[in-house]
Parts: sequence; structure tokens; C-alpha cells
Amino acid sequence: MTTRDSGPSTSADAAVDGAGDTDAAAVRLVPARGRSPGRFELVDAIEEVRLPVAAAGTAVGSHPSATRLAAADRFHAPVDGCWAVEATSITPLCTADVYVRDAENSLVATATAEAPARIPQGPHVLELSTAPVKTYVAVDGPARVSYEDRYPQVSLEIPGSDSSSAVGAGVAGDERCAHGRRDDTGKILLGARSRRTSPAGTVTVPESPAGLARAISTFGSALATTSPERSFPTLRGHPPLIERGETFATPRFVERVDTGVTLGLPFEYDALFSATPLAFYLAATVEKSAEPYLRAGEYRHDLPRDPDALAAELEDLLRHCFTLDCATRACAAGLYDVNLHVHEVLTERLDPPWTEWYEADLAERTAAYLDVPPDATLDCLEWPHTTDVVPAAENDSALPFLAADLSVVRSPPPRSTATSDGGVTELDDFVRASRDAVRGATLTRSADAEAPATRTPRTTSGPTQNALDDSESIVTPQSADSIAQAWIGPGFPMRAAKPTVETYRRRLDRTPAEDLTIGVTVVCNDEAMIDELGDTYGFRDHVTFDIREERDLTRDELRDLLAEEHDFFHYVGHVDERGMECADGFLDLRSLERTGVDAFLLNACTSYQQGMGLVEAGALGGVVSLTDLPNSLATRVGRDLARLFDAGFPLYAALDVVGTGPFAESAYSIAGDPLVQLCQCSTGVGFLLEISETDLEEREVQVTPNWYPTKRHGLGGMAKPIMMGVEKQWIGTGGTSRIITSVDRLFECLKSGRFPVRFDGELLWNLDITEEMLASTDQT
Repeated sequence: MTTRDSGPSTSADAAVDGAGDTDAAAVRLVPARGRSPGRFELVDAIEEVRLPVAAAGTAVGSHPSATRLAAADRFHAPVDGCWAVEATSITPLCTADVYVRDAENSLVATATAEAPARIPQGPHVLELSTAPVKTYVAVDGPARVSYEDRYPQVSLEIPGSDSSSAVGAGVAGDERCAHGRRDDTGKILLGARSRRTSPAGTVTVPESPAGLARAISTFGSALATTSPERSFPTLRGHPPLIERGETFATPRFVERVDTGVTLGLPFEYDALFSATPLAFYLAATVEKSAEPYLRAGEYRHDLPRDPDALAAELEDLLRHCFTLDCATRACAAGLYDVNLHVHEVLTERLDPPWTEWYEADLAERTAAYLDVPPDATLDCLEWPHTTDVVPAAENDSALPFLAADLSVVRSPPPRSTATSDGGVTELDDFVRASRDAVRGATLTRSADAEAPATRTPRTTSGPTQNALDDSESIVTPQSADSIAQAWIGPGFPMRAAKPTVETYRRRLDRTPAEDLTIGVTVVCNDEAMIDELGDTYGFRDHVTFDIREERDLTRDELRDLLAEEHDFFHYVGHVDERGMECADGFLDLRSLERTGVDAFLLNACTSYQQGMGLVEAGALGGVVSLTDLPNSLATRVGRDLARLFDAGFPLYAALDVVGTGPFAESAYSIAGDPLVQLCQCSTGVGFLLEISETDLEEREVQVTPNWYPTKRHGLGGMAKPIMMGVEKQWIGTGGTSRIITSVDRLFECLKSGRFPVRFDGELLWNLDITEEMLASTDQT
């Protein structure tokens, strides 16, 4: 994969950005080509996007101009570039709300297309809620935010003129910066930052642990800041990709960051793999050491030498430092002084010097964190992901994606079991129990219910190291303290996803379709299973679904269909070692050269090999089964999964929600990327509400909100249950706190949007809950 580049700087670009090395800047402000004076573009060279900006209002005979500034301390949030714009109004040409903050970073107003806002006297910074390039505007009030064609226009108010005028000809008051300094370089300051959701480029490394260590040492270049705010997913960025070559090389925008934090490790693949997420988060330099350690400034923290113990402690340190950063950023000195649950909990437990920690540099802050016992923090957040990675050179290309997800990495994987020849393992026990469960069923999803419990499937060849070249083996990873698990290595895992490097890379290649309609294709090749179809998809407001149903397809018809483009493919029918059952025989999906399917659900017996066939042919990922399924279970789980996908849940989150009961928990798994979504969640992250205790006499109910991070809204974002009268915020992952609320507020919440509810041991949906149901379980 090549480094993304928006093209070389032109002389016009340099005229805006000054004499500096503009080609090395992640974000540039350039004159809009072919446009009138005063029209510019913010160019994000990493994401390859542009934001047009219009400036107006200057002295007679002159045009709006812009000059790049060396310092950007007017902005509290980190920016990649700052420009002084000689104009009295500026209009970013995007639809966005505008948040207005004063010199203390307190929110004083919000402007929308329906409700413009006036900015009072004094220095203020305006943040655009949505824009392809993260954009800020700094002005000295009074000023106004109004809207033209739904674009936000920021206009200085000129003393002595009509205050309602959109533009003026003079300078608004005594231009002072947020820290009290006079700023004579421009009337409006424009700041911008790349969202860095894509890698800045690719690091080339020789095939050796030493080369990999140098690559990992560059991962911190993706961080937009080293402050505690990097615990926000939008300020972490994506580490550069890794590819193999003869010599070490880095692209522009990628360089080692000297933070004063060092990880000393044996240069062995297992130690380096396990350390990657922590090295990225701490922007640490990785150096060779036979005795592992973490050094922050002058503070040295020794680490265990045993690979398993080392992986476990690196996990604890990642979670510990991240949790403390989330709590620290919520203090009064932080950018966002909010009522955050984890801040409250740790204040009560530790009474730490929050402001002192916040204002310290990364090395000093990390050293202070290392003095805090991990036991004080590790129960505060449910971690979303743990990935077991076999320590082999070909698996190093997955590390940038695991680091971007802040997945815990265990390498070597803790001892697991495998079966290929009928040996007694957990899988055998599971298969035996599942077959006992389906023996009395009138209908199963298997084409041959009497087939042996252990099959030897056909070997699959594919372009990735994760191809099922030994797919006769199913591994059972040890459980992890996280919501979901993944496995990168030989075999197919139980209770874990099996991503491939190619499915991770397809995240970067996938772009939003011009047609916003979501195409869902449902294929049912057995009329006895027709109950799984019906009103399953398309129940959300504001999301358009194009539902296509096909029945009794032949092999050629199914092959042709899978070659077409499908956002989601849902198969209902029979599968065995020959493939997917069709009207005229079986189609083995491992024979496909390519597919247009993005995500899928193969709701049939033992469909994991067929699912990996789709992944190898180009799909992003999907849900598959590991054993025979009774039709009643498959129908229930299939409909539940479909509605969760429809609601925007990622694959891993949907499987966690339905994974209840000893059979359903183990019957399904994920082939490909576990973060694949059919569509965006209306709540940003997946949301499940558990209703536990009810007391209708007191009109109270106890609930537990559960959140599932997504690719777009990753670990570290804040969330709160809507319409419950709760002002507190939580870090949006898992469910660690119970809330007592009134029945009336609960039903206000239940009337908003569509989301799943766990009640009395059942998975329901918010609009299904009635007060009569609560009364049936009243515990007073």
C-alpha cells in the first residue's frame, strides 16, 4: 500500500502557508483553484479530503488573505495548522453546528441552522461539530454565527455599525489572544486538524524483530496530542501500516516522537506484539533489553521476563494508563470539564492531584500513574477487545489495526486446545452436547444431520496468512477479561473472531456509497426455514433499506448473485462439507474468486468454512456457525442478529448481545473483521439497556446501560443514557454501573429511537416494554 498524498505544493499554496515546508504539513490552506479571491481550501493530506472556506470583508481595493502562523496556542485543542485570515467573515462550506467556547474553554453558546448565536465580547474559539477536516475558528467578540445555505458564517461585529450586519470593514476591538497577548497578524484565526482515521502512510521494515521494533516506535506519530485527551478516539489517529522490504523507511508525516517514554523489550515477536498497543498509546520508543522495563523520564518500572506474564502486565498497564487518562481529562483544567463517572470513582478511591497530573508532560504523568496500584483502576472500564496473535513474522501487518482499536494483544496466545482427529477437547464436549440438543429437533440447518462430529474439510488456499490452510483444526482460546475476543493464527476459534490482515485493510478501501440506500439480500434455499424472513430489516427511521429476497437458487444463480454488490448477505438454508445447498446441488464458496458482499450472516450448520471462503473472496466479515443448529434456535438468533445489524451494531457487539445460554453462546462466531457494521448506530455506539429490579410502589426501576464502541466511535468516547434525568457521563464501553430512575423517565427513554433491552432474561426491543411487563416482575 502506498503513502496517501494530495499532491505537491504549488506556488499558490506556498503563498498561503509561507516559506516553511508546506509539503510536510498534514493540513494546508491553499487558494481554491479557479475561484475568486477570498476562496480557500483546507487540504488534509492524510485523509485526502478538502474543506472549502470562503472569506470576505476587507479594506477597499484588497482581497482576503491568509498567513500561516508558527504557533497555535490560541486553540485549546490540538491543531495541525493555524492561519491568520485578513477578513471580517469566514464561512466553512459544510453543514455543521458550531460550539462557542470562551477563554476558559467553557461552552457559552451553540449555533445551528435553526438558531444562530451571538458571540459576546472577548476571545472565543468556535468548534465545528462535523467537517471533513476538524476545524476551529478563533475570534475576539463581539461576533455572530449565522447560516447561509446551511453553511455557518462567522462574522465580526464592527463598532459603530449595525450590530446585526453580517460583515464590516474595521477591526473588532482590541484583538487579544486567549492568554491575554495582542495578536496583530490577523482578524480571524483558522485552525485545523486531520482526523487521521486513515494511516499516514506505510513503514517499510526488514523481516526481523529489530525492524519491527523501529516500526512500532513510529506509531506514536499518529497521536494528535500527548495530553490525557488522547484517550478520546478522535485524538489518537491510526498508526502507519507495515510492509516488508530490504531496508527500513518511513513516509512523511511518520516519525518517531520523543516523549521520554521507553519500552525495553527482548527483540522477539511475542514480546513486541504484546507491547504494541501500549507503545502506541504512550508514544514509546522501543529499545532492546534482555530484562523488560517501562521507563518514563527517570522512573523505571521493571516488567516480567516470562512471555505470558509479560503480556498480562502489558495489558494491565495499557488499561491502567488509559483509565487514569480518561479520569484526568475530566478535571477542571481539562478541555472538557464534565461530570464523568470514572473521574468520580477514582477521586473517591485515590483523591489524586488531577490538575498536577493534567499539566504534567507525558513522561511525568506516566511515572505518576505507575505509582498508583492497578487494582484501583482495572474494574472501572470494560475493555472491548482482546486479540490472541501467534508470534510469527507474517502477522506483524495486523499490529497497526490492533493498536488503532486499542485491542489488548496476547502473544503468544495463552494455552489453547485444538481438535482435528477426534481427540477429546472442549470442542468435542461442545459438539457432543449440541448434537444431543438437535437430535430431537424436527429440523436442523445441516444438509446431513448424521454426518460425523469431526469432519476434515477441504484445504483452502488464499492470499493471507490467515487462510484456513489447516482448517481441520478448531482452537479454543482462553477466555479474556474483555467484551470480545479475536484470534490471528492457524485454525478457526471458538467464541472469538478470526480477522485477517486483508479484512483490516479493506476498512481503508471502503468508502461511503453515493447511494445511501443499504442493500440487503436474503437467500432462503429451504421453504421450511421461511420464518426467518419477513419483517426483519428496515425498521429504523431515517435509514433506507433495499430488501431483496431470493428462494431456491441454483448453484449458478447463487454464484452470480454473490458476484454482485451487496451491503449485507443473509443466507438461510443447509450447509455441509460440500458447501451451500442449492436447488441443484452444492456451491462451495471457497471456490469463489471474488465477491461483492461486504458483510454476511450464514445461518446454517457448520458454516464457518463457507464464511472464510467469502472473506477470502473479498468480504469484510460476517457471522458463521461452528456446529449443527436446531431450526428453532437458528431462527430466533437469526432474527435477533438481523435486527441488531439493522440498528447499527458491529458484528462483535451483536454476537455479544445474543450470546446467552450454553448453546447460543458457543454456536456462532465471526469470520473476518469483528468491527464491521451494516449501518451507523443512531446513538453513535451500540446501546443495550438492561432492566433489573423494579419497585412500582415507589415508581422506581434499576437499569444498567451497556455500550459497545464502534470503528467510527472508538474506545474513549463519552455516553449517557438519554432521557433519564442523569447528568453524569460514562466512558462508552460495557456496563459497569446501575442507575436508579423513575418509571416515567424510563418510559421516556424507551420511546426514543430503537435499541435492544434485556428484561427478565429475554432480549426485547424498547418499544416492546410495557408497564404491565414491569409489574409482572415487581420485586416489592
